[in-house]
Amino acid sequence: MVLRVGCVPEHFSAPLMYATQNGQDPGEEIELVMCKLGTGDMVKRVVAGELDVAICVTEGLVAGIGNNRESGLKLFGTYVDSPLPWAVSVKADSELCTVDDLAFGATFGISRPGSGSEVMARYASSQYEWAGPPKFAVLGDVHGLIRGVQDGRADAFLWERTTMQRHYTQGAVRYLGTVRPPWPAFSYAALSPFIGAHGARLRRLQQWAGAAAARFMGEIGEQQRAAFVCQALGYAAEDVAAWAAYVQFSGDGAVDTARIGKAVAALERAGVVAGLGPADVVMTPGA
Repeated sequence: MVLRVGCVPEHFSAPLMYATQNGQDPGEEIELVMCKLGTGDMVKRVVAGELDVAICVTEGLVAGIGNNRESGLKLFGTYVDSPLPWAVSVKADSELCTVDDLAFGATFGISRPGSGSEVMARYASSQYEWAGPPKFAVLGDVHGLIRGVQDGRADAFLWERTTMQRHYTQGAVRYLGTVRPPWPAFSYAALSPFIGAHGARLRRLQQWAGAAAARFMGEIGEQQRAAFVCQALGYAAEDVAAWAAYVQFSGDGAVDTARIGKAVAALERAGVVAGLGPADVVMTPGA
């Protein structure tokens, strides 16, 4: 049975893409399914049975678990251990100068309800103690978000920092600031019955992904890594280098429950989830 693994078509997925294209054997057949709408879309597709596993931004996954409790959706591992820097973007000629200027009734563009872009806007509002909850406009993928701030449907949006750099360079939008939460950037998700029935397969997936990341970030070298990401995903070499300098992939996929607990607590304060504890979120694959 093919293991259908959802991931974003961005640089964080590059180690897995490179491994599948260059004969790094995962021990079983894996299909990488690129989901350009991100975590909210992947959560929906896992719950619907269209994906077996999804590699999601952690905060979006925790929100998805809270909003789909009867589905059995769980976080079962860590893919990227370092935190994710969320860039706040506005239109090029916006009068907004700092992130705090968004405190009074700003409308945020989001890719879809329940997405990381929505969850992080709510987190920022809570973390910075803005006046009242943020408003939202659903605008689709990053290109839709850019168009949305350009034509005034939204004041700002949040998206991963390195992905946004090319758009800043082109002058499509302007960088306003960064929101960086203290938990792991990406985590693995699956339904609890699947985790219970396929623990060994999921552990092999995590081990293969950890080895693929170690090879991609170390053994193949800076030039080959940059060439692959630039050609496959359209990033500039200098942006790949800046990303590689800070990112840390998990070697074994282990979950730090204390850090996931911070995510749960922060999202509860932000009104994203309610009555959710780490035990409701995390499930460890068995033998």
